[in-house]
Amino acid sequence: MKAWRLHDKEKLTLDELPSQSVGEGCVKIKTLACGISLTDVLMYEGKLAPGSLPVIIGRQCVGMVTETGENVTGLVRGDRVAADPFVSCKTCAPCKNGRADECEKMLCCGLNDNGFMSDFTVAPAGVFYKLPDRISDTDGVFLEHIALSINAVGKLGLDKGEHIVIVGANALGIILAQVALYYQAVPILVDTAADNLALAESLGVYYTVNSVDADSMIKIFSLTGGRMSETVAFVSTSHMSFGRCLDYAAVGGRVAVVGRSQISDEMAGSFNTVLDKQLKVAGVNNGAKLFPAAINLLANRTVDVSKLISCEVKFGDVENSVREHAENIGRFVKAVVRP
Repeated sequence: MKAWRLHDKEKLTLDELPSQSVGEGCVKIKTLACGISLTDVLMYEGKLAPGSLPVIIGRQCVGMVTETGENVTGLVRGDRVAADPFVSCKTCAPCKNGRADECEKMLCCGLNDNGFMSDFTVAPAGVFYKLPDRISDTDGVFLEHIALSINAVGKLGLDKGEHIVIVGANALGIILAQVALYYQAVPILVDTAADNLALAESLGVYYTVNSVDADSMIKIFSLTGGRMSETVAFVSTSHMSFGRCLDYAAVGGRVAVVGRSQISDEMAGSFNTVLDKQLKVAGVNNGAKLFPAAINLLANRTVDVSKLISCEVKFGDVENSVREHAENIGRFVKAVVRP
């Protein structure tokens, strides 16, 4: 088995590992496509600490089942599957009360447990969800983003007709805007990258604001009829300012910090606005157990990810690609690794 493992800051190597046996309740998959995430890049740079080292990177994966262990139901050899990287403990109070996404002991594959950037992976069958034929291998790597977006919309309590200002037009922000449209809300996507905003517009996001070319406060004031926005989602994996995003919220508004990466110290000085406006703030860092809903939205083309892949990377070039991402952080929307 070959796997890309992070051993230390800027030390990512392709290692030959012993073949894993397939135990009870587990399946073995052959990797068909794997996304390079900002988590991978931040760990490579030493800006995000994994649970332990070495660790196999890669949390966004589509694969084919090659072997199943005893007592595995619903999956057979030859099935194409997507991996949900978030594994809840099933024993803490949130898990027992149906809130697996708030698990107190949540594992994230590729961060505090081994990920999927390998030719083969053995993992519990519950991690994997069968994909319909109309979802391609490369499109399937975006399912984590879609599930996370569905969770964010739920945590915000987003209602039909409400505005949602989404700060950050990376892959997650663009997908969140499309999910908001599905729920008949009005997304307003804010960023400084003209190319990403144009990409969002081409995927059906009606309102975009380039905060370099226009006064974003005035534009949002106009689009919301002077009320400002009932809800705001700050995409933590973007390069945007958290403090500025709070200015876009109406008094009594709801704010979600969405994503999974290191947050800058700039956030610490932003909570005067939270208090002044009596904002309700939620953190949303996973879409655990929402993969079936995400698969449905992607299969029905409710969410269009067809233009979000910046490049395809050969499996042997992962280290070069991660390093290039680190050196040009704003250049890529999503890179997908193929065998």
